[in-house]
Amino acid sequence: MAWNDGLLGRQPEAARHSGTHARLLAGPGTGKTLTLTRRLVKLVTEDGVPPENVLAVAFTRINAYDLRRSVTDELAQYGVSMPRISTLHSYALRQLLRNSGLITSLPQPLRIADDFEEKNIIRADIAQMLGGLSDKQMRNKFAELSSDWQSLAVEDPGYQPADPRFMGAWQEHRKVYGYTLRSELVWQLKHAVEENPDEFDLEGNIQHLLVDEYQDLNKCDLAVIRTLAERGAEVFCAGDDDQSIYGFRRAHPAGIRRFLDEYQPSTPLELDICWRCDRAIITIGQYVADQDYDRLKKPLYPRDDAGDGEVHLLRFPNEYREARGVASICKYLTEVEEYAADDILVLLRSDHQRRYSSVLEAAIAQTGLEVNVRAERGGPMDESPGRHLLCLMRLSVNDCDDLSWRTIFQLAGRKNQIGLKTISDIYDYATEEGLQFHQVLQRIEENPQLISRGRFVQQEIAAVHELTAQLADLVRAEPSDVQDEAERARAREELLERLADFAKIIIPSQEDLQVVLAHVRKVAERSDVTTFGQLLGALVGPEDTPDQELECGKINILTMHRAKGLSAKAVIIVAAEEQLIPGNAAGEDFNDQRRLLYVSLTRAKHCLYVTYCNKRRGCQRYSGSDPGNPQRTLTPFLRRAIPVESGARHVASLSARR
Repeated sequence: MAWNDGLLGRQPEAARHSGTHARLLAGPGTGKTLTLTRRLVKLVTEDGVPPENVLAVAFTRINAYDLRRSVTDELAQYGVSMPRISTLHSYALRQLLRNSGLITSLPQPLRIADDFEEKNIIRADIAQMLGGLSDKQMRNKFAELSSDWQSLAVEDPGYQPADPRFMGAWQEHRKVYGYTLRSELVWQLKHAVEENPDEFDLEGNIQHLLVDEYQDLNKCDLAVIRTLAERGAEVFCAGDDDQSIYGFRRAHPAGIRRFLDEYQPSTPLELDICWRCDRAIITIGQYVADQDYDRLKKPLYPRDDAGDGEVHLLRFPNEYREARGVASICKYLTEVEEYAADDILVLLRSDHQRRYSSVLEAAIAQTGLEVNVRAERGGPMDESPGRHLLCLMRLSVNDCDDLSWRTIFQLAGRKNQIGLKTISDIYDYATEEGLQFHQVLQRIEENPQLISRGRFVQQEIAAVHELTAQLADLVRAEPSDVQDEAERARAREELLERLADFAKIIIPSQEDLQVVLAHVRKVAERSDVTTFGQLLGALVGPEDTPDQELECGKINILTMHRAKGLSAKAVIIVAAEEQLIPGNAAGEDFNDQRRLLYVSLTRAKHCLYVTYCNKRRGCQRYSGSDPGNPQRTLTPFLRRAIPVESGARHVASLSARR
């Protein structure tokens, strides 16, 4: 297959471009991933660019996986190696590890704290150190810290942290536990390169740099891209300012809007045919997008054979009637329209404490349909069985992993006579002696009298060492450079079988065991791993954006942010109300919320439902910009867009057609 086979419209023009920097504006469903795939293939097969001199940066692990899988399939016939494809966070971590000898501002070896550890150890500990602050207060303090890196405020002359007490507590805590936050990775790379311009060794001689979802990069991300360009990379950025939705991590559409001025010479490119959405869905999407008068003007045409599509804006009296209405719509779509359950996405602006998804899930379940709720972060490796396995895997590679030791003690809890008081005693000893957590454990292992209940700590350490010793053979296995796909699959299967045998020892519940092993398998296959080290790296990737976890055969409920990059035959957007969209989300402005709605609307291929309520009762009344007030109004972004229908009457008409 030639690199341009199957490319349509303006896709070939974009894929073949060379000679200057370029900005590809690509609206929803225009074939951006296909175009990037074919561009990568052309560079290494026709233009003769060595694969190691090409770097493609995607925004999330899912984006990177999809692009890597597509390129792998395309390159299979050519027998050439893969160009490098990763997220910017993974790229930053690789460069910092590669130059660890030059890094003096971070605990060594580099250890990235994940979601579970940030919430259950880092935020929880520092909250107590500061006198019992709430989790919300701690989230805000870490959000401010992240914002300082992402916006480069930390580099402003005279920069002062907002809360010196918090900074002092955090710096002490990270010294004891030896971790780096994910949100600082890209800034630490930028800082290290600037501090060591001649010595810092960036991976490869990058001639071509492809950046997907350019509109989602923040000021710090953009600075790293600029550094690579200044070292000789030709930048090809792809994205859409209308789909910039990560204002909470200081992303802003100005980056893609200014690209042509900031990178000269550069060429403007466009994809203008939406191959995904029917006509009515494109129309309502464009209505919302056009309300931003600063947006880049760009055409978005339906494909020639696009259907008319269906768009319905439904009003319900309260959330319970709304949930039953959504359930009836799902039942109608599966029974009459013959959609599969996983052809339906239900999207929520937010779902704190499952306020929205729990009501929807209960109503849909009554119809006999199955539901998969993936509205917030988390997964099997954040539950106790999976977390225990993950910590043992980490410790089998690095016995000095402070956060893993701490987590195992916390999970062991009272059943092993180790509680938070004992953990606090270990921490206090570490700060007094200038040690890390694992160094205190080493001393307790030799002399349990150092702290109260030291004997129980000693016993737990011995039990952990006995378990990690059983993983030694897997850890020592030689790295595999097998290129044959069948051989890689066999190596991966052997790895998974051996890890499953170990997991059976530490996870007594068969149900928990199967959930954890299914997740590990999914990650292993998605990342194409063949060794223990590769699998561990895939399980603990340093990403700061949530990946989508959809399930076949079920109606999937997600937040709007998590739905980006997905599509479905039918999309139902629930609670499209002014109190939530735009609401008062921290770190996000009015236009962020409009773009988020635009992205959500354009996930639909054929059928789009948007619902809202006159009133919200129960716990849902406490969400949004006017908590406690049950009154709700339609989001201003959809007023006068299409006629509002009575939800009850519409559902009754569907029932009559079933």
